Amino acid sequence: MFNQTRLQEALTAYKKDFVAKQWKNEKYKWEAVKWFQDNWDIDATDFAEMLEHALGKTGNLLSSAGNFPAKMIIELSRKHPKDVRAMFRALFDETTDVFERIEAFKEQSRILLKKTSARDIHHFQTENAISIYLWLNNPNKYYIYKLSEVKNIAAELESTYQFKKGAYKENISNFMHLYDEINAIIKEDTEIVKLLQSQLTETCYPDPELKTLTVDIGFYISRHYNRSTVVTPKNNERTPHYWLYAPGRDAEKWDEFYASGIMGLGWDEVGDLSSFPSKKAINEKMQQVYEEGASYKNSAHMTWLFSHEIKPGDIVFVKKGRMGTILGRGIIQSDYTFDATRNAYKNILRVKWTHKGDWTIPDTMFPMKTLTDITPYNDLVSQLRELFEEDYPDDRVTIYPPYTKEDFIHEVYMNKSQYASLAALLKKKKNIILQGAPGVGKTFVSKRLAYSLMSEKDTERVMLVQFHQSYSYEDFIMGYRPTKENFEIHTGAFYDFCKKAADDNENDYYCIIDEINRGNLNKIFGELFMLLEADKRGKEVRLLYKDENFSVPPNLYLIGTMNTADRSLAMLDYALRRRFSFFEILPGFDTDGFQSYQKELSNEKFDNVIRCIKDLNDTIAKDETLGEGFCIGHSYFCGLTPEELNDEALSSIVEYDIIPLIKEYWFDEPAKVRDWSERLRRALQ
Repeated sequence: MFNQTRLQEALTAYKKDFVAKQWKNEKYKWEAVKWFQDNWDIDATDFAEMLEHALGKTGNLLSSAGNFPAKMIIELSRKHPKDVRAMFRALFDETTDVFERIEAFKEQSRILLKKTSARDIHHFQTENAISIYLWLNNPNKYYIYKLSEVKNIAAELESTYQFKKGAYKENISNFMHLYDEINAIIKEDTEIVKLLQSQLTETCYPDPELKTLTVDIGFYISRHYNRSTVVTPKNNERTPHYWLYAPGRDAEKWDEFYASGIMGLGWDEVGDLSSFPSKKAINEKMQQVYEEGASYKNSAHMTWLFSHEIKPGDIVFVKKGRMGTILGRGIIQSDYTFDATRNAYKNILRVKWTHKGDWTIPDTMFPMKTLTDITPYNDLVSQLRELFEEDYPDDRVTIYPPYTKEDFIHEVYMNKSQYASLAALLKKKKNIILQGAPGVGKTFVSKRLAYSLMSEKDTERVMLVQFHQSYSYEDFIMGYRPTKENFEIHTGAFYDFCKKAADDNENDYYCIIDEINRGNLNKIFGELFMLLEADKRGKEVRLLYKDENFSVPPNLYLIGTMNTADRSLAMLDYALRRRFSFFEILPGFDTDGFQSYQKELSNEKFDNVIRCIKDLNDTIAKDETLGEGFCIGHSYFCGLTPEELNDEALSSIVEYDIIPLIKEYWFDEPAKVRDWSERLRRALQ
């Protein structure tokens, strides 16, 4: 009940990161289970001491963000050992409904805490904490439940399971079903199982049912892989607050300086700061670079804050000078990234600036470092909260995964010079058409090109439409639509997207028009033809259906795709050709990326088929009635794993994708079709 393709993409990313990143940080989960299994004794004489010892390896699972369930349940067990022992005995009783057990544990915790403390404090025994106890005790059956995490996973995998606030029993039930389905697919992935087994040590639980692996993959999808995560800052004392010191800048200059929506650290010579394991390592590298001729030397502590501790959702204030002058407030949108392609400020954090101006807090001593964690300064934080206490419009931040030029080249089988030409062409012309043979991945390239230029997978700034013979101006721009009683004007996809881009002129937007030559372009664009040109952006024309002046904003880019092998389509007229630049997407069989992919598959029959396809493409390119625009693309053969690549999969591609295509190409040359069909089939033998 979810998009399995998305799960496979996430698993591919997880496997890539597993040894280098994930395992070293998350190994403790398997160690926590093993430790609990070895030390748990429900009949222990000193139950509180045993409980504290058994939970000793759980790390931040039971103590994070000011929520201390382990500390609280241990404290309760010291004061009420008999009751807490009975609570755990009931919780681990598999003859009783699990939802009733969880609810009973919560209620009993509340009762015991009321007996223990006169203060109104929280027992912290939530569904999340109780699910951890269940998982530690029976790791072959249970997973760790966390509502915010499973909601992110369901959204990323496009699951049909719904998770709603307050729907306690339904949420946990759906969580268990979703994780069971993910677990079943993980068990079939021999590569990921071997990866886990290669890292397990004697201190780790062996995880025969892969439930803990499923927990970790869920955590990875939620925190590190997901396309978008909504962060809503609480703006209270617990939310980290930081100063960014901007000496000598007035509000107007600051506004211009930060229009790009980033915080930049000008310490590019050191390289990727996230690769340094400690402040000491950063300081040593900075000292080395300084001695080699760098003009300045930053604080290692400040640099560590910037690259390792500031996280999405944290709040940052820009201050000016020594007194209490504030130039703005923002919310951090991304983890630290190092972008070597930038001309300046390669060390960056992305920020949503919610306030820009000039404010003053009187009679306040301000920390003077360039970047300072001011969270401990309670009085100062309180003053700032009062200063910005009004409701913020849309004060939620959507965090999108970063996407770089290197990601593009890895995913799209294109070399660096081709990418550079393509990116420069789009930036200059603002309108391009990617044309190419079937299967070269034109639509795939379009989306990834937009992501790479945005430096993140921001799906809100990319619109995809597909033209067809019935598509009209009324669909694309504006037109009348029937209602129950009469007709009303409704705006179209392009009109709405242009308005959205115009309202956010600090960011670029990308409209992808798939199969652009299948529509009647004069009819669809209407009077907007002129506005598409780069030098006409921002200029206005009067719309056909509405007394309104309309313009195409300069921060909107159009990417069309066109299949050059479709003989049924008329040629594009010269008016449109003049407004678009055309970029040929070629089959990528000879690129470094595809050859690396081919090497990873390590399959002789696959290699034979690819050689045959390349020979076939040579013949197609030399055919006077066809040409390079009809060559067969690489995407027919992409997305396979060594486990999926078998005789049946290859035969299916050849029989149901390639051979029907060449039958269409050479419909009047049956002998040539038979010859190449036999060659392709022989390559499989």
